[in-house]
Amino acid sequence: MYLHIVAFDIPYPANYGGVIVIYNQIKALHAQGVKVILHCFQYGDRKPAPELANYCHEVYYYKRSRAWIWQLSFLPFIMQTRLNRSLYRRLKKDNHPILFEGMHTAGFVWKKRLRARQKLVRMHNIEWQYYESLSQVTPGTEPLKKAYYFIESIRLQRTEPWVVLHADEIITLSKNDAAYFRNLKANTHYIPAFHPNKVIESQPGKGEYVLFHGKLSVPDNERSAIWLMEEVFADDLEIPLFIAGLEPTERLREIASRYDYVTLIENPDDKEMNRLITQAHINLLVSTQSAGVKLKLINALYRGRFCIVNEAMVSGSDLSQLCYVRNSAAAIRQAVEALINAPFEQKKIEERRALLETAYSNEENAKKLISLIKFDQEKAE
Repeated sequence: MYLHIVAFDIPYPANYGGVIVIYNQIKALHAQGVKVILHCFQYGDRKPAPELANYCHEVYYYKRSRAWIWQLSFLPFIMQTRLNRSLYRRLKKDNHPILFEGMHTAGFVWKKRLRARQKLVRMHNIEWQYYESLSQVTPGTEPLKKAYYFIESIRLQRTEPWVVLHADEIITLSKNDAAYFRNLKANTHYIPAFHPNKVIESQPGKGEYVLFHGKLSVPDNERSAIWLMEEVFADDLEIPLFIAGLEPTERLREIASRYDYVTLIENPDDKEMNRLITQAHINLLVSTQSAGVKLKLINALYRGRFCIVNEAMVSGSDLSQLCYVRNSAAAIRQAVEALINAPFEQKKIEERRALLETAYSNEENAKKLISLIKFDQEKAE
C-alpha cells in the first residue's frame, strides 16, 4: 500500500495546526501498513527532519520559492510557490495514489499526465473564506498585508472549482466544510483531524487557574486573548488567567503586563503546554473565526478539565456536547465564576471517552481514509 502525500510544509516538529494533522496522519497510516512517500516544502526556519524517516517509506524536500514575482500569478500565491518540477517528475514515475494536503499543494491535480491517477485532496479550510477573513481582521495600518489577503482570497475562490473538478475525492476536517464541498462534489468525506492523543488523560478534582492557549502570533489568537483580558476578566474577578503559546506579539505582552491577574507564558515546549492544560481548572478557548480545525480544543478535551468555548470553536464538529458554549463576555464570565469552585467529576471523563476515543480515534480515522484509497494493486502484488 504505497501512497504519495504532498505536504505544504515539513510536518516535524508538529507544533502548529496543519502540520500536527499531517504528522499524526502519517503515523496512523504507517501503523496500518501504508508506505508513505512524503513530499514536503522547506521554507522559513524549518529544517529537514530525520524523525520523519521512522514513519515514511521515502521523504523528499523541495525549496519553496516565495519571490515577489509570483504575486502576479493567475494562481494563488500559496499554490504557485509550490509548483516544483522535481516534485512533478517524481509523481509521474509510478501509479500510486496521491494525497494533496490543502489547496496549497494541489497545483498539479489537473495535469494531463496525472489524470489516470487517483488524486485525493484534504481541504484544511475553505481557503478563500479563510483568506477573506484574514483581510478583514488585518488592521488598516498594514495595507500591503491586507491587500495580499484580499487578492489571494479572490484567486483561491477562482481556482477552487478546478481543484474540486479534477480531484477524485475531497476530504475535509469539519462537517461544515464537508457540507460546502458536497454541494460541489458528491465524493466528499468528513474525516476529523489526526492529533497526538490516544487516551483521555483528564484528571478529576480541581485546578487553580483558567488557561487560554494557542499560537499567539496568529491575529485571531492575539485578538481573542486581548478580548478575554479586557472584556471578560477584570481585577475584581480575582481568578488567575494564564495565557500560553508561541511567539506572543509585543502588543499582547504590553497589555498582559497591565493586569495583576494575568500570567503570560511564552513559548512553552510540548511537555510544559501539556502540563498547563492538564493542571488548569478551566480551559477557556474562544475564536473570532469558525474556519479550520481547532486542535487545541481536542487537546484540552483529552487532557484538561472544564472547557468553556464560544460557538466558533465548536462549529463544524460534535464537540459542543463536551463543552460549555458561551458567546458574550458576560456569559463567559458567569460560566467561569460558576465553574471555578466546582470539582471536575469522573462522569465527565467517561462522557469524553465515549465520544473522543471513537469518533476522534486516529486508528479508526486512518482506516476510514484507507478505505477511500485505491492502492496500486499491480505494484502491490
